[in-house]
Amino acid sequence: MNLYQSLNNNKNILLIFGGFASHPSHFIPFIPQNYDLILLYRYQNLDFSKLKSCLNHLSKDCKITLVGFSMGVFIARVFMESLQDTDCFVRKIAINGTEFGIHSKFGIPPKLFKLTQKTFDLEVFKRNLFGEFLSCTSDFIFLDSPILREELSFFITACERFQTISSEIVWSESIVSNRDLVFNAEFQKNFWIHFKNNKTRILELDAPHFVFFNWHF
Repeated sequence: MNLYQSLNNNKNILLIFGGFASHPSHFIPFIPQNYDLILLYRYQNLDFSKLKSCLNHLSKDCKITLVGFSMGVFIARVFMESLQDTDCFVRKIAINGTEFGIHSKFGIPPKLFKLTQKTFDLEVFKRNLFGEFLSCTSDFIFLDSPILREELSFFITACERFQTISSEIVWSESIVSNRDLVFNAEFQKNFWIHFKNNKTRILELDAPHFVFFNWHF
């Protein structure tokens, strides 16, 4: 995985686990001026050593907000299960994703995900991702389709490996887009209400999958 950091001695830090095909250019325009940024993206493995080293070097008085976006919610869950203490985060926000990522009831159905990997079309994906805001994303960077297919393959393997949720992680809130064409909104709500027993506050938005034109940190 790739790690991007923009650290300028702000006490407020956003630790964002991007989703599939994410890139720093997708998030930087939306980061408040009084926040520093650590971003995980371009997933190829689940080696969190660089991230943990980065976090260990932060000042003890930093206030870290953890954000998982789309398949990044799954990655963030695996990361937090590797920690002894998740109370170091002042907030944990899940956006249009679940801890399973790929799941027949609580995620993107496996058959659909595998079909997407085989027939992946970047332009179709971008339309589903951004909806009516597609014209606002001309400066957003995407890798070539063959590389993105490799990332989809990684998610298939990783989600099969981490099907069992081994610890009780309480997220502060979950943001669910009712017009999500990537990650079914009803499956998301089923996860938070039934699997997680409604311990997380759910905020429903009239927005596409990529919520950041509608919702702000």
